[in-house]
Amino acid sequence: MIEIPQKIKEDVLLSLPLINEIKDEDLKQKVIEAWALSLYLNDYSTIEEIPGSGRPGGPVKGTQTDHILGVTKIALNMLDILEDQYNDSLGVDRDILIAAGLCHDLGKPFEYSPKNRERWDSDPRISGRPALRHTLYGVHIALTVGLPEAIAHSCGCHSPEGELVERSLSNTIVHFADESWWGILNIAHNWDMIK
Repeated sequence: MIEIPQKIKEDVLLSLPLINEIKDEDLKQKVIEAWALSLYLNDYSTIEEIPGSGRPGGPVKGTQTDHILGVTKIALNMLDILEDQYNDSLGVDRDILIAAGLCHDLGKPFEYSPKNRERWDSDPRISGRPALRHTLYGVHIALTVGLPEAIAHSCGCHSPEGELVERSLSNTIVHFADESWWGILNIAHNWDMIK
């Protein structure tokens, strides 16, 4: 296994304090490990170094930390409001929902990596542009560190790739939270954003 500097792991926890709401200690540690690995392999030290956009070159609002935390909070609030409104559980594992929200863009360090972008832009005929979207790379990272299949599913299927499968309930919530995030910002800021 790759030796990841402890500082990167510590900074992941500082960037994503919602990790502390995950009760399952093993899941919590794997979320930290996954983000640290994705950052380290793609020459980033913190999530805040990645622009807050839906795609490289797209309109920017804050950093990826803002987006990841915002989407996770929206997802949690959607669940809470629906369950409260009907006084009925939807049967969603809250730890899995938090981890799915926090990890849905786990692959963005790869897709945003300046070295990767330069290589892909130089000759897209070789491996495409990008070679893999963040969704696929996120699945790779999630499975590499041993995150549950439900989290890998959220990484891979929260975006348009998810139209080709039946999304899980937790991923459906994350998907709508993510779509709402970008859709509202797109209209509020008059962006011409294609995701």
